[in-house]
Amino acid sequence: MNPLSISVVINTNGRFDFLKRTLRSLKFQTYEHFEVCIICGPTQDGTFEWLSKIDDIKIALCVEKNLSKSRNIGIALSSGDIVAFIDDDAVPEPEWLADLASAYSNPEVAAAGGQVYDHTGINFQARYVTTDRLARPRESWTGPASHLNFPFSPAYPHLLGTNCSFRRDVLLSIGGFDEEYEYFLDETDVCCRVNDAGGAIAQLPNAFVHHKYAPSESRDIKRVVRHWYPLIKNRIYFGIRNGRYHHSIRDAVAAGLADAALWEKNISAAISHGLYTPADLEKFRTEADAAIVDSVVRAEAARKNLSSETIATYARAFLPFSTLLPSRMRRVICFVTQDYPPGQNGGIARYVHQLARSLGAAGHLVHVLTKARGADSVDFEADVWVHRLSPKDHSHSIPDIIDDLKIPNHIWSYSRSMLDAVEAINERSRVDAVYCPLWDCEPIAFVTEGSFPTIVALQTTMKFWLDSQPQRRADPGWMRTFGDPIIAMESLILSRATAMHSISRAIARDIDTAYGVRFLDDRVAYVPLGLEDWSDGVVVEQTVDMPTITILFVGRLESRKGIDVLLKVVPSLLKRFANVHVNIVGDDTIPRPDGTTYKDEFLSLDSDPTAMNRIVFHGRVDEDELRQHYGCCDIFVAPSKYESFGLIFLEAMMFAKPVVGCDVGGIPEVVTNGETGILIPVGDAAALEAALGQLITDSDLRSRMGSAARHDYEKRFTDTAMRDGVLAMVDCISSE
Repeated sequence: MNPLSISVVINTNGRFDFLKRTLRSLKFQTYEHFEVCIICGPTQDGTFEWLSKIDDIKIALCVEKNLSKSRNIGIALSSGDIVAFIDDDAVPEPEWLADLASAYSNPEVAAAGGQVYDHTGINFQARYVTTDRLARPRESWTGPASHLNFPFSPAYPHLLGTNCSFRRDVLLSIGGFDEEYEYFLDETDVCCRVNDAGGAIAQLPNAFVHHKYAPSESRDIKRVVRHWYPLIKNRIYFGIRNGRYHHSIRDAVAAGLADAALWEKNISAAISHGLYTPADLEKFRTEADAAIVDSVVRAEAARKNLSSETIATYARAFLPFSTLLPSRMRRVICFVTQDYPPGQNGGIARYVHQLARSLGAAGHLVHVLTKARGADSVDFEADVWVHRLSPKDHSHSIPDIIDDLKIPNHIWSYSRSMLDAVEAINERSRVDAVYCPLWDCEPIAFVTEGSFPTIVALQTTMKFWLDSQPQRRADPGWMRTFGDPIIAMESLILSRATAMHSISRAIARDIDTAYGVRFLDDRVAYVPLGLEDWSDGVVVEQTVDMPTITILFVGRLESRKGIDVLLKVVPSLLKRFANVHVNIVGDDTIPRPDGTTYKDEFLSLDSDPTAMNRIVFHGRVDEDELRQHYGCCDIFVAPSKYESFGLIFLEAMMFAKPVVGCDVGGIPEVVTNGETGILIPVGDAAALEAALGQLITDSDLRSRMGSAARHDYEKRFTDTAMRDGVLAMVDCISSE
């Protein structure tokens, strides 16, 4: 038996950017037998022209701002057995169409719809709703109202317009949508007529859609209503049309009058809060009066149903929509990281962001679970489902082995909360692998529970961090309550991880030596980090002496990043070279043991003001500004005392910049000394000043090293190389 074909209909008007996200999300559907039909409204925003260039989408125009007419064109344009509607500001989960299709295995089902999340992605806009014959909803049901599936039921199961589907032949038999409903109650009326025709309406516990509430002509970005006419007119019209056997015309009009009275009360009250003006109140009264009169008159006329002319005009053969990957080839991967852009742009956040997006763009189902900085939310961002979640207290569930290590509760509770979220994801689609950085012991709950294959990414550990924090290492109280437990947990994680991603050979070697854990076996895979090309392939190569030479540092202003060594040599460089400028980018508020910062100390120096004016502390910057700094600098420097890889060097090399760093950790695996940059001994201020001076005075050397750096990036450090390497790890552990 052939699977049912589905036509996904999207009606859009003036919401181009939202539509693109909805359309992109359909590329991840697990159901493969569907087409996409998009009907564009009259707003000229480039939507129709953009869609015209896509060859696997059906498109049409609706010249009126009338949602029901647009939906009818969608029905005419469709060719599937099932017609599914979703709003242009909604995002379906990958199983949406498969869940809808399963409902139609019951031949009595004429319509089906699923759950709808609100804009948070956490709470539901609606689950199980019924509507009575005056279009009054009841949302308190805890399960489907299947018992109300009989003709002319006083109330019947309702499906939201952003997540509803119908057998196409049923829609044609009832005349499609009534075009009197330009907006509001359009799908409510269709559900009512499907019910009265004897078709069962299935309210599903799954088929999830996330509704993001984009602004429209009827409501602004704050969801403040600005157009009341259809809300009142359609309420009365619906009651007269569909409540003839249950209510009088007077009842239907009374329902509309009650709505109008409530609106007038709310608008009047909101004037004092600035949401409305007295002019808005007068506009409302005018619209309400017209709506009440028009609704009664139009309810006595014939319905404005889907016409045979519309069907003939728009009928087209089924056009399959192409997904990114067949379901059998798709992997489900969860990333757990405390930091994730926007707002966090440290090394781990940056490369996980890149890796997640690269895997998503290739068609894999990727979830990122990260710590919420505000309200909890779930969003579909650049091909990735991003879950921003506040950790719950799990102090009651600490296992004995972890309790013995005296683990700080906030670390366990965070990791255990992320595990809960992965378990919820796994209930919908089987998770192939979980990827966690070792930093801050993020994988601890995953490796102790052992529920999922877990890849641990090897980065700087507590022992390595302490090498640049002698005050902490010398503090017995701090080491007893935090330092030593973290080190013990890191050892436990290393011994139990399913696999380990070594971003450099050095980090695996150094961890093996420092922790005495013999793990350099087939659980470790070496996959260098990679980045997509920020420069768009356009780089500026220097062939002549520049009037100004700009040196760039990027990183947190802490000892481990070598900022103390750099700031020690900057005054001398600025004094020696009048054409040199220095940009310091990164968090410059990190306190030292004495409470001061490196920035404060430097700015307090009694130095030449002319020279000091040529160094700027920019603090943390956003992605766009960071890229501008890389593109505009002439020399990049980061004298870190240890880096497990050194993503900042890769970022500079992408822009064809010569780099200066230290010969330590994974840095020599990124920077080829004498070819793409200059490596110096750790903490050697004299060597640092000499290396920078050499590059400042030799434009040919800068150009040669910059070109070599760019070539090395293209050869070894692209995002696709990183993606494929990690994907091979996932395939290996998920098949075991």
